[in-house]
Parts: sequence; C-alpha cells; structure tokens
Amino acid sequence: MLKEELLERVREQGISISSSMIERYVEYGLIVGNRVSLGFSQGVVTHYDERSIDTIVLIDKLKSSRMCKHQKDCIFILYWKGYPVQWDKLKARLVEFHSSIMNTFKEVAGYTAHPEFPEIIEDIANDEVARAPKAIGRPTKQSKEMQRIEAKESTTRLIIASKLIADIIDNGTISLDVFRTFNQLSNIDSEVMNETILEPTNDWLQMMTWKNAVRHSDEQDYQEAYELIDLLKEYWSDLEALFGSVYEIPFFGNSIKNLENYFQLKFLTDKPSFYRYALLVLISGGYRQQLKQFLSNPETRKIWNQIIASLPSLLAQVTGEEVKLNG
Repeated sequence: MLKEELLERVREQGISISSSMIERYVEYGLIVGNRVSLGFSQGVVTHYDERSIDTIVLIDKLKSSRMCKHQKDCIFILYWKGYPVQWDKLKARLVEFHSSIMNTFKEVAGYTAHPEFPEIIEDIANDEVARAPKAIGRPTKQSKEMQRIEAKESTTRLIIASKLIADIIDNGTISLDVFRTFNQLSNIDSEVMNETILEPTNDWLQMMTWKNAVRHSDEQDYQEAYELIDLLKEYWSDLEALFGSVYEIPFFGNSIKNLENYFQLKFLTDKPSFYRYALLVLISGGYRQQLKQFLSNPETRKIWNQIIASLPSLLAQVTGEEVKLNG
C-alpha cells in the first residue's frame, strides 16, 4: 500500500499520525518500505506491507506506556517480537549501544583505581538510603541500624560490581577472588560457579571480539539471531506453561530472584535494555548456528520436556518440598 492508504488505515485504528511521522519511523528503521521506481524521470514511490499497520499500533502503545525513552529504541522490541525492521538501522543502534557500554565500563574501571573509591561509593550509598521513603514519625534506633546495614550492603554491592567491570576492561579476565566474592554476595556461591564457569568465561573474554562482530554483521546474522530467539521463546514457554511463573521454576527461580535483588533490577522485562543486551550477545557470541541446530532437533525438545516434567518430583526427593504447578 502507498503512504496515503497506510495513514488512512492507521487513523481508522484511532491513532493520530502524520505523514512526517511515517517518514520518521522509516528513518529509524521501525517500518520497512519497498521503494519502487515509476520509470524514467518519474521518480519513486514507497510501498508498505500490511504488517506496517500492526507495527504502528504497537509503537503507539509503547509510546503511551513510556516503554522506550527514545523512539529509536522501539526497534529492539519490534525485532524481538518478530515485526519486520530495517536490519541496517538495527545494526547501527547496536553498534552505538556497544560503544556506549564500553565507554561507561572504561570510566568505571578508571574510578576503581582511585584511592578514595571505597569512600566515594560509601557516600553514594548513604545518600541513596537517606533519600529513600521513611516511616512517619521519629526514627528509632532499630530503623537507624537497618539504614546503616542497608547502606553497607549497597556499598559492597556497588564495589564488587565495579571490580568485576574493572577486571574485564583492564585485564581481560575476572579474578577468582572477585568472582568468589560476587557469588557469596549474590547467594549463588558454589565451587561449580567459581571454577567450572569462571575458567571458560575468562577464555571467552580473552577471545572476545564483540566490536568487530557487530560492525561486520549482515542481514543473515540478524535473521539467524531471530530464528534462535524464536526457538528460545518456545523452550521458555514450556517452563512457564508448567510452573506459571518464572520465579516458581525449581533451581532457576531462586537464582533469578537473587540476581535481580543483587543488581536491583528486573532482568525478565519487556524493555529495550534487556533486548539490546540479549541481541548483542547473540550477534557477537559466534555460536548461533550450533545452538540453533541443537535446539531445532526434535529429540532435544523431547528431552527438554522430559527434564522439566521431572523437576517437581526431583526437587521433592532432594528437599522434601512439594512443588506447586500451574493449574
């Protein structure tokens, strides 16, 4: 359809939209248009497919909910949900995002070397606790002690997170001491985490070529990444269908809770920040084809369903607790 028809049909949905807004969506890569020549000296016109209407409706909802700080960020949500986007604009946003991450990490790594860094972090944590909502009335000794403990825990959390970043940026590895401290503070301490996971993680960090991987990515990479995302959605839906909530999944649920509490954020949210990180890993990791092939195997899916079906009884045998299933 031409732009005029697209505008008319979107307005029928009760959405106020202008021709310039359509152009802006195209500029940001949120809408895919097919430019067709009218012939010699006749110019070109842009044709839009039917899904452009659904795309604009979703963008309007995202704007109303303030899900995206900038309209450009909507491209990550649209891509993750399977809407057609301009892959080159998606790539440009990913390159920009990766650059901003590395610049921030370098700044943080530089701060950790400052001799007064612990004191600065402690002041920041104390200020945050002081600004938090307080109970009405005069503060008690107990409430003051709770604030002190909260500020101390926040200070420790910020320092260890900063040291993790500094290790990666300055040394290209994560030291065993820092990794152990992180695990202890996040309540996921184990020798498996410390030794089995740390070593391959450091090997991966040393070989990491994220910047080059993103800059040299092409349309095929983004098609493969989405196919893998679609498969991961299917596997994840199997878990949610059985347990109802991600936090009720045996073994994994508590770990997710601990990590979210540690970092003071929600990982599993429908936000551009989560999707940007996930896409960055998928484009840069170098394992898409192998993982896609593995997950596409019907036998793998069969084994997966057998595993998650056995989780409740397995947990009951280990802990003696009854697992509550969805429905």
